[in-house]
Amino acid sequence: MRKLVLIGLTQALLVLAGCGGGSGTGTIITSSNNGGSGGGGGGGGITTNTVPITVDSGPDPSVSYDVDTPFITITVCAPGSTTNCQTINHVEIDTGSYGLRIVSSVLSSSLATALQQETAAGGNSVVECTEFADGFTWGPVKLADVQIGGESATQVPVQVMGDPAYNLSSTTGGTTTSEVPTSCSSTGPEEDSVATFGANGILGLGVFADDCGPACDASVSGTENPGFYFECPPSTWSPTNPCTEIAIAESAQVTDPVFFFQTDNNGVIVQLPSASEGASTATGTLVFGIGTQGNNTLNAATVLTADPSFGDVSATYTTRGGQQQFLPYSYFDTGSNAYYFSDDSIPSGQSCSSYPGFNHNNPDAWFCPSTELNLSATAQGQNGTQATVNFSIGNAYTLFQSSSGTVFTDLGASMGTQPTDCTSLSAASQDQACSFDFGFPFFLGKNVYIAFANANTAGGGMGPYFAY
Repeated sequence: MRKLVLIGLTQALLVLAGCGGGSGTGTIITSSNNGGSGGGGGGGGITTNTVPITVDSGPDPSVSYDVDTPFITITVCAPGSTTNCQTINHVEIDTGSYGLRIVSSVLSSSLATALQQETAAGGNSVVECTEFADGFTWGPVKLADVQIGGESATQVPVQVMGDPAYNLSSTTGGTTTSEVPTSCSSTGPEEDSVATFGANGILGLGVFADDCGPACDASVSGTENPGFYFECPPSTWSPTNPCTEIAIAESAQVTDPVFFFQTDNNGVIVQLPSASEGASTATGTLVFGIGTQGNNTLNAATVLTADPSFGDVSATYTTRGGQQQFLPYSYFDTGSNAYYFSDDSIPSGQSCSSYPGFNHNNPDAWFCPSTELNLSATAQGQNGTQATVNFSIGNAYTLFQSSSGTVFTDLGASMGTQPTDCTSLSAASQDQACSFDFGFPFFLGKNVYIAFANANTAGGGMGPYFAY
């Protein structure tokens, strides 16, 4: 899902978590470095279905300093090539979104040129507007071969964020028109550079394969299509020849490459150790597959099935003021660097104005209680299974002042004003305040299983579900 933290802090405390930056140079690798193909044999004691997770300050802390943000390294190749490839580090893993996105400036010129552009029926380029909780990205959809650890996938639709060929503008009579449609640019700040996005890329590992589903395959003249995909003239854009919204088949939408692995493709496991408050770094493991090999057997006390249409679970949280909230659109999200929820009785926003660098205009502010709070929320799956999650919320400002680390166990931030009634909202028009976001701190000290929709798992049955 990605959520930026409060950005009004002084320079020493500036934290832009959720993604990481990069130099944009990358590393070209030869075919001898290009690992295995597909599969997940793991024979001979070599585990091919894992990749290390690193939590650190990001690829370029001088630009953006990340906290509670897990990164992996991937390899991207031109379709069909084993030599025109690039290893890309500091790709965030985000269990709250779907598909692979790479910042354009990170790609080498040879690889960027060789990626295959998806085209619409009329021959124009397919370009996507991706809306995150903290802003939007805009860029073309291209096909690439992707390797992660010892697993690989071919012909994966990937978004190239911030490709300058699709971010043109025209000025006439003092008025500047951008190639980015207003319906996209009006959704928040643009995050198409390593400085604004905070990572070299992002890998969405949520429970669905593609990032929009049937809604984006619906007629654009109806009300269901959310308007994520567009066709744009590849070289002749102008205000009179603009990008236009299109319907697009699910097979052509930006897709999680794990779904294309030959094996180990029914889910992932995020394994992270416990950490001390303010630790400088943390390391863990991303495991592909559930019940497909000896190292990914389902061993979880809690299995929460998710809504098959929206991927959510529900949660119940009682505020410090005594209001019990039923939050039907809750989720488990490594892409959020804190617990995000609504509780008007915990100081946040304007109430934190006494702390240096507070940004009064940021509606989603860190919590800043005077003392650490011990709280709990109860998550419930579609299968009726309930589990109480105990967590702590500290004062984010004093935590950042007291430590230059990147791992914090009790960060929390407000979703906004407490909702009064979430039962009357439809899932299609959900209010984010009707969600409890079990962000990155939840994952510390756990093995969290994310089973993909319509995929069968040994011991857990059909996804989608979350287990730990």
